[in-house]
Amino acid sequence: MNSLVNIEFAPLIEWRQEIPRVARWWCDEWGLPGRHSSFTAYVQELESLSPDTLPLHLIAEREGRALGVATLKAKVDHPVIRGCSYWLSGVYVEPASRGQGIATALCQKVVEAAWTHAIETLYLQTEHLGGGLYARLGWRGLQEHHEGGVNQVVMVKDLALNDGELGGITWR
Repeated sequence: MNSLVNIEFAPLIEWRQEIPRVARWWCDEWGLPGRHSSFTAYVQELESLSPDTLPLHLIAEREGRALGVATLKAKVDHPVIRGCSYWLSGVYVEPASRGQGIATALCQKVVEAAWTHAIETLYLQTEHLGGGLYARLGWRGLQEHHEGGVNQVVMVKDLALNDGELGGITWR
């Protein structure tokens, strides 16, 4: 049986009731973003985002409940990539839903969203120096670096080479 049955993918902003839950996942996993003084301020920022502009937070949901999330965002002057660049980030699947292909599907949906926005190169960074899931999805390691006390690798995916490989999962 396909574990992605009955899972829908949509911008987080369309599932406002799940914003505090997703924010809690991210804070528990990576800490409160430095630009915020409180969890409440972080939730308010997420609630103010538009589904038509970056960052675009995509959720995988089933029966009105978020199971996982991933983000397409722009960064300016990352320590490894200078200038404006586009990133897959914040990939998180709740522990009870892991191992069902949800993270893979979320990554594919972010790649698809980037491709439809005419983004040709997408980056990510991970603490899994071998690339883990991302290497299996065709991302290639670009450069290791040390940030925030953690060794990480920046990976890249050239979307111009991805034409024809974006199908398989559709929006609801």
